[in-house]
Amino acid sequence: MIKNCIIYKYGDEFINKWNIAKNSIFQSNLELCLKTAKGFTKKKIEALIELAKNETLSIEEETQKHHEFITSCEFKVPKLLASGVSPFVPVNFKIWLRRKSSVVVTFDAGRKLSGVGITLLSYATTGDPSSIEHIRLEKDTFLRLKDWILSDEAGQIKRITMHNIERDEVKFKQVVLSSDQLESSSLFNDLLNDASAIANLSFVTPPLETTSRPLSCRVNYWGGLTIYTPNLLDSELSELIEVLEKLIVSN
Repeated sequence: MIKNCIIYKYGDEFINKWNIAKNSIFQSNLELCLKTAKGFTKKKIEALIELAKNETLSIEEETQKHHEFITSCEFKVPKLLASGVSPFVPVNFKIWLRRKSSVVVTFDAGRKLSGVGITLLSYATTGDPSSIEHIRLEKDTFLRLKDWILSDEAGQIKRITMHNIERDEVKFKQVVLSSDQLESSSLFNDLLNDASAIANLSFVTPPLETTSRPLSCRVNYWGGLTIYTPNLLDSELSELIEVLEKLIVSN
């Protein structure tokens, strides 16, 4: 089963200043968030209220590495899917709040649905519904990720999308390369050096310490992480997230 994740982090002024209080967690809802929101955040929450109702946040589990929460709500589905039935369907999804890095990860929820849980968690832990932010992976972060992938001979680059490359007096807005062992290509390395930004990277990790097997993954610049390897274990997911969060926090 494919695992889809979105990685966020607390804003600089909130890193390591969040607090988990059970009453705040259980009482958090979008209407409360809206009362304290301002500017763009207020408009975003108003849009979320149109999409979600009866939303709740609960503490599911605590480990040495993260706090785990569950967001539940009734979420509005597209009109075509809702034909003849209620436009709202019950959904729930998991969120990890990483203890050391203040990185937050949602699982198996699209960007809009993830926004519901992220807003609830932001408000519950800081009193500010905008304290958890989207991340943006810059080229330097992707380059560090590439170095980690290729630190073991089992690691591979499978596909990359690069932006703004100039060659022979022609400026290419987007270049996509896809091949097994792409890292062995001189073209890949030359274009990677010239690109101003990287949109996404598909790769195979080095064997993980927890299970000694590699994972097949894709990372997008906006924090989207897809893992294609079946029967994924939480220990594997936690190890991969730990690698990525070190790259993100150091960015």
